[in-house]
Amino acid sequence: MNRSSVAVAEAWADFRKFLPAIELAGARTVSLPDGRSVISGWYLLRFHDDSYYVGESVDLSRRIAQHVARWGDVVTARLLPLVASKHELKRHERILTRELEALGVPLRNVINADITTGRDALDDLLSTVEQDRWLADPRTYNAADTTPLKPMTAQEIRYSNQAHRYHTKPDAAEVTALLRTFVESSVPAPRATEFQYWSVSTGTYGGKRRLCVSVGTMEVFVVRDDLTGFLNVRRSLLVPTGEAERAFGRRHPRARLQHSDYDDADGDVISIHCPNLDTLQGILDDPEVTAAAARLTLDVMRKHCCTYTRNHCPQVVAAVYPEHRRQTPSHYDIERAPVEPSQPTPMPPDTTTSGDSGSTDDLLTAPEPDDLGDIVCYWLVMPGSKKSGRNQLRDFLARGEWRMAPHPRFEAKVADMLPGERIAVRTRRNTGGDEIPFDRRGNLVSVMDFHLTGTITANPGDGCSVEVAWDPAPPRPRSYFLYTNQDAVWTLARGLHPIWDDVIGFVFDGKPQQNIDALRNHRFWADRFGDR
Repeated sequence: MNRSSVAVAEAWADFRKFLPAIELAGARTVSLPDGRSVISGWYLLRFHDDSYYVGESVDLSRRIAQHVARWGDVVTARLLPLVASKHELKRHERILTRELEALGVPLRNVINADITTGRDALDDLLSTVEQDRWLADPRTYNAADTTPLKPMTAQEIRYSNQAHRYHTKPDAAEVTALLRTFVESSVPAPRATEFQYWSVSTGTYGGKRRLCVSVGTMEVFVVRDDLTGFLNVRRSLLVPTGEAERAFGRRHPRARLQHSDYDDADGDVISIHCPNLDTLQGILDDPEVTAAAARLTLDVMRKHCCTYTRNHCPQVVAAVYPEHRRQTPSHYDIERAPVEPSQPTPMPPDTTTSGDSGSTDDLLTAPEPDDLGDIVCYWLVMPGSKKSGRNQLRDFLARGEWRMAPHPRFEAKVADMLPGERIAVRTRRNTGGDEIPFDRRGNLVSVMDFHLTGTITANPGDGCSVEVAWDPAPPRPRSYFLYTNQDAVWTLARGLHPIWDDVIGFVFDGKPQQNIDALRNHRFWADRFGDR
């Protein structure tokens, strides 16, 4: 390792006012010098090979101890203490990582760094020599690979509805051919690396995406249902200069370059947006484009495995490689019953749609559910309408299941429900009743009433139902005020937004609603319910 990088890193840390280095070589425990039990801030670790790691934590002592136990070759730690929110700590961590990487210091960071030093998650499958061989000529290498398609029976069952819908589109063959062009030119040994290192979903974002190929924590190739799409590539390889951008524009006049920002490819990625399939085909026929796409894909795969395997649809991959059969049959050709048309429900002004309140305010803006990745989800669902008489609370309890009428918008979400995850049945109403815990000043208030909670025990993969072990029903529903949603299926997760944490705590942990005052004084409700 070049010792000059150590001098550069230490000088940068001095400039950034990190505290003096704490010697940790051979340490089994970590004790910070000022004696306080909890200190938040940022830290800089140096390892035996003179690589570095930049991180943040609300508890620096505990976090560094975890790193010492995990890696075992930490030499020193330097701290930059600051009392700050988790959001601010993570935001500034990204800035610090970019600065240090720009100075040429080798980093072990996976997130925020372009290249991860001393780590190669792909090496379990392809040696670095094989990776280099692939990168030199991806198409030739992939053409010589004889790996069969992996058996994925459970995953095929879960996504049979989405796969059926994908294959019944009139232009499915053209889209599938385009996907094959991409994976053969830009994904190393695609049949061998499928699922663990890359995934392809279909029908996500409320059905707006025909397909999305993901590696690591980022999307790399997307075709929307209107047949527009985009490809992410290494900017430094494709368009490092203004003249290179102009040359690209002359080759592909209908494609549009857009600077993008992904944690897994921080600082060196650009998106190529295309208005139709012909333009997408044109950029995938351009060897300069596919070389930049291949470099990005390989770099991210070397960092870590794909986090979006939860949404992977193996039937789409099977269509890409019809000459390679899986060991178990695909299910996308199963005869499907016609989908019952559903009537759209009017959305009252106090009702949020999935993860989107219609406001850009931090209090209400929550992540898109399709961005959740492989984390534990919590499911808030609706019963059938009283008018239909089907799928009522009594039916759920009697049958040990939750069920909805077939609905294309929500089938993918139902198929995504996993055994062990928690589920709750709620209804939504507008009320002027006496139960409102604040002065409504004559206005109606939006309320979610929670009737049942339970734990998912099995998913049959029909996109309409799951088996549930229901908890004992409460004597009366518990009511959550103002922040409401009437989607048939609403996906939440802990740790991503305070308002989601509050809803989950209320529904599944029995906690009181904590945010009523903040919500009623929010500009969305303040004129009706806020303090005067």
